[in-house]
Amino acid sequence: MEHRDVVVIGAGLAGLSAAAHLAQDGYRPLVLEHHAVPGGFAHEFTRRGFRFEVALHALDGAGPGGWLYGMLNDLGVLDRIELRRLDPLYRVRLPDFELTAHADINEYRHELIELFPGESEGIASFLDAVQRVGRDVAAFARDRASGLRRSPMEMMQNYPDMSNAFTQNWADFLAAHVTDDQLQTALSTLWGYFGLPPSRMSAGLFAAALSSYHLNGGYYPIGGSMALSRALEDVIVEAGGSILYRNTVTGMDIDDGLIRTVSTHRGDSYEADIFISTASPVDTIGFVGAEHFGDAYVEQMTSDAPALSNLVVYLGVEGDLAAEGWPHHEYFVEDGYDLESGYQAVVDGDFDRAGMVITNYTQSDPGCAPDGHSVLVLMTLAPWDFAGVWGTDGDLTDYSTNPAYLEVKEAAGKALIRRADRLIPGLSDRIVIKEIATPLTNVRYGRQPYGSIYGREQTVENMFAHRRSPRTPIDNLFLAGAWIAGGGMSTAMGSGRTAAALAGKALAG
Repeated sequence: MEHRDVVVIGAGLAGLSAAAHLAQDGYRPLVLEHHAVPGGFAHEFTRRGFRFEVALHALDGAGPGGWLYGMLNDLGVLDRIELRRLDPLYRVRLPDFELTAHADINEYRHELIELFPGESEGIASFLDAVQRVGRDVAAFARDRASGLRRSPMEMMQNYPDMSNAFTQNWADFLAAHVTDDQLQTALSTLWGYFGLPPSRMSAGLFAAALSSYHLNGGYYPIGGSMALSRALEDVIVEAGGSILYRNTVTGMDIDDGLIRTVSTHRGDSYEADIFISTASPVDTIGFVGAEHFGDAYVEQMTSDAPALSNLVVYLGVEGDLAAEGWPHHEYFVEDGYDLESGYQAVVDGDFDRAGMVITNYTQSDPGCAPDGHSVLVLMTLAPWDFAGVWGTDGDLTDYSTNPAYLEVKEAAGKALIRRADRLIPGLSDRIVIKEIATPLTNVRYGRQPYGSIYGREQTVENMFAHRRSPRTPIDNLFLAGAWIAGGGMSTAMGSGRTAAALAGKALAG
């Protein structure tokens, strides 16, 4: 049996990042991946010349000075990909007005004040507070990367704005600065990126993301997120690591308190000194056996409520939509100002009313569609248990050919297309290719429990000091990914880096 320094379970961005960091440090990681391609949610599929981005909307902090920029640079990835800066970041349509969110924070401030002149002071204080949180988060990340650890009291003293924001929900954070309901909704446009309404969402998480987007840029890779995944794959392989696709992990063998081998569905076993799992904690515990972790740990790690999933409609469309007057990379649609009600519409599976986003990927990556055509993607958050688990009653055996599933999926997808058709007249008549993905799709390809796209819910109670530790009761097993660090592709890469650092220390003795 071949022995490796580290085995990484999962080739999503967390796993790729972990393996890339370890490979660059001279170790020989082996990555085992269930799917046929790298990336997890950071990948693509093609149909008749159309290349569809699976999940990425915009990478935050990928510009000079941003924390993702530094990580990509350290790994040698920046020289392998081309990042296009998004400006505007997005446009949002609300019942009484539309707002353009410019990348430059001063332009964004100007746009907000033009729409809400009576809230000018509150807008200024809000954006100032967001930037202060962002600066604290950046300082915290730098300190953590250098190995510095602070006590809770020291955290409050050294990162006061970050510490305070992570104890608040987004609704309260907003209310401290602005009072207009319509403005509060406009400032919460990106709530779908986090999967919770303002009353439950971590203010620290939202503020840090806004700061990162507006100060260090929102970017989209030419070639899509798959270009990033392939670049990380190349870094790993060139440095002596390896990745095995279509290798689904089924178990991990433990002896004398340490993991010794990992097994796959092919009947193969791989031995290593250290193991990093980016699978969900529930799956990871299942690989080893709950009895090896202790009851308290198992209860803690298996009791997390999963974040929402999504419904995505991928469209290949005749015509250059940008040239025809639809120049938006990202266009959000909210039919009302009460985002708590909007969240409930998602939970209820009311896709005629739930907030949605329309992404014209051809605007930012023209090569994703044949000449004279466009790639348009419609997305809304979605629950796992809609219509009896999407018509399957929870039986996922051959679900993709289940007539009831196909009927439910098609009806849900048509609801989003009808809404987009009202904004882009004639759209439905120009559709060349249509694919619909549901929460069940996320389980099939990403092996995410309940199709969650962000891991566990990103509430105030689950973030910051309350995130799950990458360490486990088993000394040579570490965790990474959304269920540990939180959702988002940048966060996934950071989580992988953290796990790699822990693995490196363990290997060094």
